[in-house]
Amino acid sequence: MTRAMTAIMGGLKDVIFGRLTWLALINLVIAATITVLAAQAGLRYLVPLIPDSEGWFGYVTMAGSFMATIIVVVLAIALSPAISMVVGGALFDIAAERVEKRIGAPAARPVPIQQGLLNGLRIALPALALNLLVVPLYFIPVVNAVTFYTLNGFLMGREYATVTAARHMSYQDAVTFRKRHGMSVFMVGLACSLVPFLAPLVGASAMTRLIHASR
Repeated sequence: MTRAMTAIMGGLKDVIFGRLTWLALINLVIAATITVLAAQAGLRYLVPLIPDSEGWFGYVTMAGSFMATIIVVVLAIALSPAISMVVGGALFDIAAERVEKRIGAPAARPVPIQQGLLNGLRIALPALALNLLVVPLYFIPVVNAVTFYTLNGFLMGREYATVTAARHMSYQDAVTFRKRHGMSVFMVGLACSLVPFLAPLVGASAMTRLIHASR
């Protein structure tokens, strides 16, 4: 528990005031822009498909347009973690390497940028699928927040821990490490889910700190 909190605070410090600030801003701008553009595209091309009508049916179509707008916005929010994970995949290993140097951790094996993008996709696809699956829950107050943060916290913790640990050990050992420190990994993932557009950089720093502190 203490290691997880220390790792989270270190990760936030690296992103807000440290070596990862510029990388975090890049991730934030690109991911947020893609999310907003996706929402705008939905509002521009999907909502107008509902026809305008007069009389009592006009109220029905108006309500339909209003609901369609809400659905588009909710879908954009549901997509935001996956979009951030894809963008952050290209920056994740760069960030982890910077943190390793800062804390004096052993050098990890180099990871090509294309492998970083593949890692980002591997993390993002399950997040995308599961967030779309639970979209109905996002329309229920309180339940929506609990579902969003718990689900994405679990997914982010699981994958960020595996990818970070695999920089220093075999993939199977990385999975074993993740399972052994499951609660700490989830806590870091939960912290990442609270800042979805900065999550990959917070995750890279916090998981690097957690893994080397635990080893």
